[in-house]
Amino acid sequence: MILRSTVEKVMDTARIEEVVRSYVDLKNRGSNLIGLCPFHREKTPSFTVSPSRNIFKCFGCAKAGDPVRFVMEIEQLSFPEAIRSLAKRYNIPVEETVSTEEDRSEALLLESLNIVNAWACQHYQDQLWNTDLGKSIGLNYFKERGFLEQTLKTFEIGFAPDESRCLADAAEKGSYSKEMLQKAGLINSFGSDFFRNRVIFPIHHQSGKVIGFAGRIMGSEQKLAKYINSPETEVYKKSKTLFGLHLAKQAIRRQDRTLLVEGYTDVMSLHQAGIENVVASSGTSLTEEQSAMLKRHSQNVTILYDGDAAGVKAALRGIDILLREGLNIQVALIPDGDDPDSYLRKVGAAKFEQFLREESNDLILFKIRLLQDENKNDPVSRSNAVHDILSSIAIISDPIKRSIYLQEAARLLQMDEATLIQSTNKLIQDDLKQQAFRSRRDALERDQEIIAGQEQIIDFKKEIQLAAHTGDEYQEKEIIRVLMLAGDKAWNEESPSVAHFTLENIQDILEYFDNPLYLKIIEIIRNRLQQGEPVNTTFFIQHADQEISGLAIDLCTSPFVYSENWEKKHGIFMMNAYTDQEYRATDIEKLIKHLKYRKIDKLLRRLDTEIATLEENSVEEMIKVRETYRKLKNDLFKEVWNLE
Repeated sequence: MILRSTVEKVMDTARIEEVVRSYVDLKNRGSNLIGLCPFHREKTPSFTVSPSRNIFKCFGCAKAGDPVRFVMEIEQLSFPEAIRSLAKRYNIPVEETVSTEEDRSEALLLESLNIVNAWACQHYQDQLWNTDLGKSIGLNYFKERGFLEQTLKTFEIGFAPDESRCLADAAEKGSYSKEMLQKAGLINSFGSDFFRNRVIFPIHHQSGKVIGFAGRIMGSEQKLAKYINSPETEVYKKSKTLFGLHLAKQAIRRQDRTLLVEGYTDVMSLHQAGIENVVASSGTSLTEEQSAMLKRHSQNVTILYDGDAAGVKAALRGIDILLREGLNIQVALIPDGDDPDSYLRKVGAAKFEQFLREESNDLILFKIRLLQDENKNDPVSRSNAVHDILSSIAIISDPIKRSIYLQEAARLLQMDEATLIQSTNKLIQDDLKQQAFRSRRDALERDQEIIAGQEQIIDFKKEIQLAAHTGDEYQEKEIIRVLMLAGDKAWNEESPSVAHFTLENIQDILEYFDNPLYLKIIEIIRNRLQQGEPVNTTFFIQHADQEISGLAIDLCTSPFVYSENWEKKHGIFMMNAYTDQEYRATDIEKLIKHLKYRKIDKLLRRLDTEIATLEENSVEEMIKVRETYRKLKNDLFKEVWNLE
């Protein structure tokens, strides 16, 4: 079990913006940062990072928390694993006591898979570098293709000999679990090695952790597949993985462009030449999940595929998927029957980069020219080609961009623009009508994103309506906001803190609070003040009670800006200080006065009702109630508003 002192040091050291930038391209927005959420697919950024509060919040899927929570969510780690991961990142020694059985079993499967994958990666590397067979077959293969030793080490390339139990026997000697090796796809049900007589490409999570492997056959056996991959596991999902992203993500964000290639060696070759913003789709057709991953790092993608028929088809397959994600796409087809790896070795890095600059075409224009050349002498085929082109244009959500493409298509195809517009609009209308029946990988996820945003707005409206009827919910919430976000700030020379001042001045109305959670928080604050412990935002964000920590994050990161009209229309005073804005003493004082006014006014109306229901023979009781009423109205109103 990790010592509390280590946990606190990690939490104090880890910076949310640094941690998140490893996974998400963040842009400045005021005092905060914003980007596309890594936890759900979205086209409009709703993922907010607050460096001053050291927290993140997604207003689309509602995930929120501190750096530890982010690592837990993105890496699917337990709390102790996330602490260890951040401790390693920030070079913090981890002090631990003996783990309990419950701690060990919390994330046993994921941790075990990560351990055996890391061990297998080292085993395959050892076979490549330190065995005669590995050197003569595996290492020689890469050297003949022009790869430097440093490149092979950077990508942690390995080798699996043509032996049935090389890895299995080594694992047994190292006391690694046979069950975990089988779950990871490293051995089969008979206990034999899955990868044999192949060079091994480790597949990494974007964080850098090894999650699976790909193996290329070294012989000329036609019955065997050229490439095989690890089966999918709890840590490896092929459709959600991009080969080389862990090495490319910084360069992608720096250059604001991703180069998308097909093969593992293509990535390695370009990386070796200094072109580091390159990834591959892990030997599979591009998926929507991979497209969404690309968008989180950059809006711009260049598809770099072979110029043969297979490469062209692969490029065309990926176009519509990338378009649906709203990406800006260019296409560059490698000439002369080469692939990116061989072409780079043929012309050199300088000419290759020149080729990228000069031969990268906008994808729609590329598609127009390609299909136009193929079908120019066949009216039926040409009609189908035009329909294919318009289908891609119809996917583009930006009406201005779509209009420009239609103008250019009409010019290049020598067709009437109005006809193309009419056909495209029909495709769009048909697509809208069929949204409910489309593949779940497309329409359902997009609809869920929209629905989630609408539900949040509806819930907010319901809260406003509730506040209009009760009059106090939002006033109470604003008091809690002040206490959580500014409780430790100095009030003035006479009062040590905002928390002291606020609690002292709302003491006489606490019994009339409507929300029990707010009362619970106030009691926690009172106890901490009595014990001389700090009352700050970090304490509440890291609170063990998820209801309290969730509320703290919500109060720090509201997506709404309240209009002054709410105060005029509903008599509700709002402060609009959600993130880094300083709370003014006069604003807090005014907030307390408004709340006390509403509470006292509610009590007076209750007394009015009580007086009206008293019997004529209850004179003494009526006098007593009227005296209470008079005192509240004269004394307390005077206290609240400082009336003379």
